[in-house]
Amino acid sequence: MPVRPTEPDDAAPRRLTDRKRIAIVQAAATEFQTRGYFSTSMNVIAATANVSKRTLYNHFDSKEALFDAIIEELAQKAELLPECSFDPSRDLREQLVELAEAEVQFMTSTSVVALARAGISRVLAEPEVGKKIDHRRFHKRVESWLDDALAAGCLNHTNTEFAAKQFVGMLMTFAFWPTIVNGESPPSKKKRASIIESTVEMFLSCYRVSD
Repeated sequence: MPVRPTEPDDAAPRRLTDRKRIAIVQAAATEFQTRGYFSTSMNVIAATANVSKRTLYNHFDSKEALFDAIIEELAQKAELLPECSFDPSRDLREQLVELAEAEVQFMTSTSVVALARAGISRVLAEPEVGKKIDHRRFHKRVESWLDDALAAGCLNHTNTEFAAKQFVGMLMTFAFWPTIVNGESPPSKKKRASIIESTVEMFLSCYRVSD
């Protein structure tokens, strides 16, 4: 059963046009999950969003534009994660665990899972579309933290963009993709802790500066 993306209460837009736009994006995400991107029509999206076709096209002129809106919403959610600044006075492992916990919390949230499922229905069929997505936006927070840790001499000289992809990728392998691809339930609190611990240990074994 598709998961409907949710909007935080404190972020609820007041203008009717904004509420309709969000309803349309949510409807598109729901239908893309249920029917697949290519089998979903603009008529169906309008009906699910409970808006007229004219209103729909006033906001989005095509399914492609709706797909772009879903990806943009995902990226914005990632960029709105609380800032996690590197602190050279604190334990490196402890900070990485906190960083990983925030990433796993994000990638397993109901709204992110729903949007990701909706987006992947197109990307799997059109790999060229996936290449156009700025994936760096999704791990920029981690990359920034690694930049600071590297500058402080706490990590081996490395390409922090690659290291950030590696760190987030290891978390996604066990905490995100099984839910998206295999339909598994999000990992339990105990399993999440295990995923984070093993990821941090593997990462530090490769990148931590030896004493």
